[in-house]
Amino acid sequence: MLLLNTIREIPQMKKHFYAMLFPLVLCLSLLGCSHKPSKQETTAADRQTAKTPEPAAATSSPDSSPSLPPRQGIGSPQEGNPKITGNPVSTEVPAKTPQTTKITISAAGDCTFGSDQSSPASVNFYSVYNKKKNDAYFFQKVKKYFEKDDLTLVNLEGTLTKNGTRMDKTYAFRGNPSYVNILKKGSVEAVSFANNHCKDYGEISYTDTINTLKKAGIKYSSYEKTSIYRTKKKKIGMVAVNGLSGADYSKSLIDSGIKKLKKKKADLIIVSMHAGIEHTSSLNNTQTQLAHYAVEKGANLVLGHHPHTLQGVEKYKGAYIVYSLANFCFGGNTNPSDKDTIIFQQTFTFQGNKLQKNTAARIIPCRVSSTTAINNYQPTPLSGAGRRHIIQKMNSFSKPLGVHFQKDGKVQN
Repeated sequence: MLLLNTIREIPQMKKHFYAMLFPLVLCLSLLGCSHKPSKQETTAADRQTAKTPEPAAATSSPDSSPSLPPRQGIGSPQEGNPKITGNPVSTEVPAKTPQTTKITISAAGDCTFGSDQSSPASVNFYSVYNKKKNDAYFFQKVKKYFEKDDLTLVNLEGTLTKNGTRMDKTYAFRGNPSYVNILKKGSVEAVSFANNHCKDYGEISYTDTINTLKKAGIKYSSYEKTSIYRTKKKKIGMVAVNGLSGADYSKSLIDSGIKKLKKKKADLIIVSMHAGIEHTSSLNNTQTQLAHYAVEKGANLVLGHHPHTLQGVEKYKGAYIVYSLANFCFGGNTNPSDKDTIIFQQTFTFQGNKLQKNTAARIIPCRVSSTTAINNYQPTPLSGAGRRHIIQKMNSFSKPLGVHFQKDGKVQN
């Protein structure tokens, strides 16, 4: 009977056994399946530990190297380890090498875009202009030098105006204001305009010419009017005086003009002087006085004109003085007997803002006309015998002044 009852209770015992087995299996799976929480699973105790981490020494794992300090966060202080081991990174900024800047200046002589009323109508400047009808014609042969430099400066001898009355003088020059385009087409950026022909048709011819230059964007210097031309982040200052008005007056203009330019922080200063005796290679006292005075006051280059012929070059206190650049594109004479002329070029070198001492200068021998038969107002570089002749001539004028030109026209150092 007991056995029979036990057999009858087996299904009920199975039911209780399975009911107890399921919680036991679940508990074992929770406790024994894994001893590490997954990345997504974090217990309350774990979160509390993350907020207040133990010191690095106490939490180092067996896999970490005991000789290495714990990794620091970027910008975090290294507490307890103020001394950085190994080679420290230098915070010094290496000094920059000053930038080298080279400024090349080309200078040429008297440019007169017009002719006197007494000149032959068939061959004067106006007739050639009307035949060519091309502003670029006049500097066509020399433009290759002018467009490669940083500044081209010539002496404008004559007026550009339709107004005024001719002054009572032997020669007076007046050209159409449109002739200013000859300068622009020829890559000429600046003119000196202080001479005995800048008021040939009265005061209005002077002011008209200046207004024409302004409108065309041509820089000019004239008596008390100085100018600055900017190129390659450098300022080239210019002063122009007429020594025929008196040495003392010109000196005062040189002094005040250079002071103005220095106040404007000019990097280079050029002084143009109209002085000397016409048609002679000899220098007079006014020329040397003004030129030396200009250098002593701070000029880096002195350019002379008025003699209508070439004169010597001097190096004075480190600066070149070109006493006469002669005629260039000169409408004032339809057929001058002396057609020799030059382009004077000098290259100035800066290291940063400091001008270096150098003698990088040369002459480019030219003739005022592309033909020897007449003046066609087209300055032309020379080669061969003509070139050698002018270099020899310039050496004969410059030797007493301590300057010698090599066969290639460069100044011999």
